[in-house]
Amino acid sequence: MPEHSPPPGESPPGPAGVPQVIHASRKARGSTPALMKASSSMTRDHKTDSIHPFVQQDLEDSLREVSVETWVEGVLGVSPSRLGEWAAHIKKLDWFQDHIIGRALTDYARPTEESEIYKPFARITNRIIKLARGALPGVGDSYPIDDIKVVVNNRTTIERIPEHGELGAFRKPDLLFVRDPQKNPSRVKGARVRWVDILAFLEFKLDHKGQLLHTLNTCRYDRGLSIVKAKREKQDRSKDTESPAPKRRSARIAKGASMSSYRGSSGPSSAGSKRSIDDVLDGDRDQSRGSSKKQKCDSPNSETIRKNVQLQAGGYALELASCTYGTRVFSLGSIVRDDKMSLWYYDASGYVRTEESVSVMKDFEKFAAIMVAFACGEPKHWGALPDVISPPSSAPYPVSFPPPSLKGHSLEMVPPDTEEPVKVTLGKPVFTQYGLVGRRTFLYRIKTNTVVAQTPLVIKFSYQVVARKREQDMVEVARKAGVQHIPKVHMWCDLWKLSDGARAIFHGGDNHAYEDRMLRALVYTRYLPLKALFKTAWHLIPHMADQILDCLHDLRYKAKMLHRDISANNVMFEIRDGAVKFIVIDFDLATMVDSNGEPLAAPSAKHRTGTLPFMAYELLDDMSRLRTPGHRRIVHRLRHDFESLFYLCLYCILTMVEVEDAKIKADTLAQLKDWEDMALHGIASLKLCLCTDVKRINEHLVFPPSCEVLRRWFIGWVYVFDNALTAVKTYDKSQLMAEPHRTLATQNFDIDTLQGTITRDTIKLSLRSYYEHSLRPEDLLVANIPGLGKDVEAYMHDDEDMEGQNKHVQKQGGVAEKATPTRKPKSTAKAKKVEVAQKKAVPKATVAGTKITTATLVSPVRKQIPKQAVAPKRAARTLAAAARSMTTRSMRKGAK
Repeated sequence: MPEHSPPPGESPPGPAGVPQVIHASRKARGSTPALMKASSSMTRDHKTDSIHPFVQQDLEDSLREVSVETWVEGVLGVSPSRLGEWAAHIKKLDWFQDHIIGRALTDYARPTEESEIYKPFARITNRIIKLARGALPGVGDSYPIDDIKVVVNNRTTIERIPEHGELGAFRKPDLLFVRDPQKNPSRVKGARVRWVDILAFLEFKLDHKGQLLHTLNTCRYDRGLSIVKAKREKQDRSKDTESPAPKRRSARIAKGASMSSYRGSSGPSSAGSKRSIDDVLDGDRDQSRGSSKKQKCDSPNSETIRKNVQLQAGGYALELASCTYGTRVFSLGSIVRDDKMSLWYYDASGYVRTEESVSVMKDFEKFAAIMVAFACGEPKHWGALPDVISPPSSAPYPVSFPPPSLKGHSLEMVPPDTEEPVKVTLGKPVFTQYGLVGRRTFLYRIKTNTVVAQTPLVIKFSYQVVARKREQDMVEVARKAGVQHIPKVHMWCDLWKLSDGARAIFHGGDNHAYEDRMLRALVYTRYLPLKALFKTAWHLIPHMADQILDCLHDLRYKAKMLHRDISANNVMFEIRDGAVKFIVIDFDLATMVDSNGEPLAAPSAKHRTGTLPFMAYELLDDMSRLRTPGHRRIVHRLRHDFESLFYLCLYCILTMVEVEDAKIKADTLAQLKDWEDMALHGIASLKLCLCTDVKRINEHLVFPPSCEVLRRWFIGWVYVFDNALTAVKTYDKSQLMAEPHRTLATQNFDIDTLQGTITRDTIKLSLRSYYEHSLRPEDLLVANIPGLGKDVEAYMHDDEDMEGQNKHVQKQGGVAEKATPTRKPKSTAKAKKVEVAQKKAVPKATVAGTKITTATLVSPVRKQIPKQAVAPKRAARTLAAAARSMTTRSMRKGAK
């Protein structure tokens, strides 16, 4: 779905048999570290080179730099004058000499490795936050988020969300802004921190550790304080027990001798001082236990180090945006290199940073004022959604911020055929995109205070480019053109623009300086994920391809439109008239074209369209050459959507089909690791071989044993793409001819279909030629697909807080029930288990019944007639299947 994210799945997609050129390119880039778990899914570990490739691209394309004052005002809402006023008061109160801060600064300045500066920094920050209460202008005795603090986290991976399966990386930010876990009764003692708990992260890089003490002593000298000796001098003196104790010198003499190396003279000293700071401060210094993170040591290549730490921070921001179920408009982070801090802001339009100009030591008062600004932040300053989406009255902000999800939040929408607003209350999250810059789509199940449709509904939120035509308008154009296999949209509304927030301050009101995006909400029918069908009914994959080929063809030639984002999560299915019908959803990236397939409007987004693992090789190669001088961009055409459909079919075979043999399952999944983890040109080369090399499909690719019959069907695809590649090569050669031969050879070439080699009809003809099984309509009947009725029923009934709505939203579920009637358990033991589960399920249904009204639908929007909610049938199976169904849907949902 989105431009920028890999789709969540059980494993990263991609085929095996990488040609030598791919291996070479990957070696040059650096192998992506991975851990193989028992589930045979690939997991990326905590390494810079495991960062998603789009983070690197975003750093190059969408990074903007602003002053510290502009950043603090835009994000935290503190004006430059107030920030300066705080710094002046802090200097007057002399927090630099506070006992705790002074001791922590000393520890910070004398590390033996990077991890030894984490605790001192946390102590400094938390002390500043405590001292500021009621002591600075405008700062009260309590903060909006009163228990805010900075904690050390460098050895612990943050808990990922189950919806992303193994896609998300194991990340270990150094420090975190969080609410005090000891004051949160809902948190289990010893539980890992979740991404939804994190307010902001801090990443450190110790580049020149030897200079920290010099910097601190310079600051102390300027303030008339005694110097701090290197830690090793004191240790060496204490360990050398056999040598006679040296004569003690006064602090004045020691200071003068030491500072002469900094200033060239002894300078002023502390009046009456007889001891160095080592003698004054007690021994509460941090001793590191080591770190499982990569060692960050001194390096001569400062620019490489700078880029690596920025990539690492970008990886944290990616996880923070992806694992918070859409609860944040933006993510915050800080990068501290040695003693200098830069502030980072990440949203759907890109990154905004400050220079590494604020020193914890040299600019202590300014640094302290910035930390106070963070502490004074309200939920909106930490990325909370605007007020148009309201938290439940039982869990208001800021007491309940950050929330674990938007469940229970609500908003008002108006259906297109009425002026009466409908209250939409969000239920369980269905999907959250794994992405940072782009649409960042997230979906929730919903309940409404009036009947909107006969089917279950979901609400989709996404940050769409303001200049792009709205998704509901594109769907309506397709519907009027008679295109089949498209979704039903019920309500929509525009909620909030990024330019209404910090972006306006960052760019001084110049909306052309960045890609403004609108948070849009769209309510449409809830469809079923492909895995619910293909885990056993894999023989219907050719039927899916046949229907989607028709849909894409009709979009292009009837509606004059391209979808441009075919992926594992943008193709779903429904049960209509007792049969399976496939649906293409998510028209966010769709565009109108002319009769030649050329886009009618200039590109409205600054990023390539499509979901990375399913993008055509030609588009991936184009992305990898963006900075090549004289490069001409490739136009997204219908043939690219056809190629994405081929990858989708292959993806379904390799990831969704049930395989009992663990070894075979591991082999099939192992082929899927490179579609998103390699460099873009590497993925392009891999896919070129995959879709044009018959031998690779026929001999090298591992299929589930039950699906071997489909191998020849895939060869039919490869035959078409190989012919198209031949046509492209011929065209490219003709482009190099001299005039007039070049004009004669190219003037009649159809670039849209590559001279007719790749169209819907040529693909269908080739598939029929290689696949001996005909596509029979009766194969799609629910009654002829064992187990599908139960899976559909389970998926449609798996919302424990919406069961009261089942009376008027279960039309699809009713069809499934007819196909597969409920059976009683055969054994007594099983019956008892079901009975126990039903008893557990009843209270949930009862509670839901008190909150949700039900009605029998006769026409669209009308008031519901309250009646007692009835617990759904087969509650035990429903609740058990719910978790599986949701995880499957979410893990397969593509990038937005």
